[in-house]
Amino acid sequence: MRRIIATVCLIFLGSSSAFASGFSIYEASVRANGMLGAFSAYADHASTIFYNPAGLGGMEGLNISAGASIIAPRSSFRNMTPLAPHGAKYEMKEQEFFVPNFYATYEITDGLTAGLGVYAEFGLGTEWDQDWAGRASSTKASIETITVNPAVGYEIANTGIGTIRLGAGLRAIAHGTVELARAVTDFTPEGSFSLEGDLKEPAFGYNLGIMYSPLQEVTLGFTYRSSIEAEFEGEAEFNNLAVGFPETARGGTKIEFPASYVVALNVKPIPNLTLEADYLWWGWSSYDELVINFDQPIPALASPESPDGSRINNPRNFEDSYQIRFGAEYSQFGVEGLTLRGGIAYDENPIPERDVDPTLPDSDRIEFSGGLTYAVSDHIEIDAAYIFIRANQRKVEDTRSGIDGVYNTYANIPSLGITLNY
Repeated sequence: MRRIIATVCLIFLGSSSAFASGFSIYEASVRANGMLGAFSAYADHASTIFYNPAGLGGMEGLNISAGASIIAPRSSFRNMTPLAPHGAKYEMKEQEFFVPNFYATYEITDGLTAGLGVYAEFGLGTEWDQDWAGRASSTKASIETITVNPAVGYEIANTGIGTIRLGAGLRAIAHGTVELARAVTDFTPEGSFSLEGDLKEPAFGYNLGIMYSPLQEVTLGFTYRSSIEAEFEGEAEFNNLAVGFPETARGGTKIEFPASYVVALNVKPIPNLTLEADYLWWGWSSYDELVINFDQPIPALASPESPDGSRINNPRNFEDSYQIRFGAEYSQFGVEGLTLRGGIAYDENPIPERDVDPTLPDSDRIEFSGGLTYAVSDHIEIDAAYIFIRANQRKVEDTRSGIDGVYNTYANIPSLGITLNY
């Protein structure tokens, strides 16, 4: 019976729809999307606040960028358990998630620029039919978070060895909501469980960065984003369950969102052409377990670790993972004011086979992107991008959830934005 509630913890960690390592969202800028996020040594756009705050040191005047991505994930599951007809195929419900972003920078004095970014850093969700084979693990899971990121950058020029830029920012997860629903198949007729929760209070972290340009055509970048521990609390509802379960109960948990760092190389081999390669590391091993604490005893969940059933420890066992991202940009492509972009990336997933389940059926993936910017005037630019993600087919057996089978996932991510420069 502990499994009935243990799955609660998964809602606080989002779902496969995030389409970056684990449950992170890396589609934080329309312009960067065109280069698949290979943007951490790129110092010419306001979204450098997210990708590397050191780039602020290269920004001049007033810059404003706003945009949004629509993430449209599609997943299917082919059953390999006795819970339903062997080989039966189930489709995850089609959903589209609107992911906005906003950035503004202002040059305080020569070489010193401050900025503010607002974006979604973790989240999204999955939803399956009420009668599907894995309904005891999940029918719906979602999370929404908003991060506010003030930052400052400074450029040290004329060093004799090139240009050095330094940057730092404060990251605050200022908003978060979670929702979970699942069937409870231990009884006849079946019961159900649902949970809705919110971020208890803002959670804080930081980001740091450095860029070094030994030549005008070459820039090396490094940026680090700290982990952020956030506390969530909400109310669970138990419907049509046995004696020992309350109708409702409040519960809470703390989640340590992972640290990450990026090493980047940006080069301009010929006029108008920019190439960048980024190596991105995620410290997902910090997410090895999740503890849920209820505000009352729940006898049906009693265990040696929690005799009164008020505490659940759920192992997750995530592993550190990495991404490799390549992007290219060519300006003045045939039409004055037109810039074209493209990218390709490999994204390693952090979830061991035994811990894969329908709320997070993650897999290694290949990503492709294309994008463009058109300068309407000297001060207004329109940005557009498209990303296609194809996850490797993943067959899982002997999972903790008992939902064994084959997952197939892909996603389309169009995005549109505007950039203002003064």
